[in-house]
Amino acid sequence: MQIFYSTILFFMLLVGLTSCGGDNFPQQPDPDFKPKNTFMRFEKQQAPVVLVDEAHHNFHTIDTRYKAFAQVLKSDGYQVKPNKQRFSQKSLAKGEILVIANALHESNSRNWDGPFLSAFTAEEVDAVSTWVNQGGALLLIADHIPFPKAVDELAKAFGFEFANGHVQQMTFSKSNNMLNYHPLLDSTARTGRVTQVKSLGGDAFKVPKAAVNLMQVPAGIMAVLPDRPFAVNDETPRLPIEGWSQGAVLNVGNGRVAVFAEASMFTSQVYMPTGKKTGLVSPGAEQNERFLLNVMHWLANKGS
Repeated sequence: MQIFYSTILFFMLLVGLTSCGGDNFPQQPDPDFKPKNTFMRFEKQQAPVVLVDEAHHNFHTIDTRYKAFAQVLKSDGYQVKPNKQRFSQKSLAKGEILVIANALHESNSRNWDGPFLSAFTAEEVDAVSTWVNQGGALLLIADHIPFPKAVDELAKAFGFEFANGHVQQMTFSKSNNMLNYHPLLDSTARTGRVTQVKSLGGDAFKVPKAAVNLMQVPAGIMAVLPDRPFAVNDETPRLPIEGWSQGAVLNVGNGRVAVFAEASMFTSQVYMPTGKKTGLVSPGAEQNERFLLNVMHWLANKGS
């Protein structure tokens, strides 16, 4: 656990402040990132439209910290577009897959001291739930505190419950029995088999019985639950999270949902002013890009 606390302190030093958000954070998009994938699976005429949410003060957008995420999807032929509108049946009808990455309530976009409020109205939660049940696909990503609270009502609509804390970095593999089987790991397409995935911290969540817990937290791991991000000390509450998840998938009605509790594993970021790069380019994350493409392929209903 000492290593975990040291990691938390490291990020506190990098962030330098825990009571404001926005682009004051040192995480910036990696300007040198290039996807490994060089073959487009989808041609333009039949490429799924991916809507990346930018209507809810999202910490990750396609022009900022999820630029590499968008690059990976575009390398496979997806049409990646920003969603600038509140969720409704009309706005959601513009795409096949909705991506929500670290949404925030307006009051928390520059205030991480709390209280932490929902990023979505009750009407928006109902709209997304209905859209998924009717055949839409949702990729929901919420990192460490405060992001889980912002998506709490939406996650619970599908049976997922976040801890809303901090969890240490973990490597999930078949060899350590932390990467559970699902057909998307094998992939019927040309991306190849996934045998290892790395997360770089984040949070964890309970999965509903019908979901497949892809990235299962092992015994002995604790989530630390501070009142505000990175405010961790010896008195901070701990929660055992054995059997919880950092990544899971679920069939819902005619649609599909994938939930992840760590955002940087699907992008590439550079920390300023150190220049340290993390995410898809991190040691141990060599298969993360392949994993992302396989998850997207499953969400697009093109896989098994």
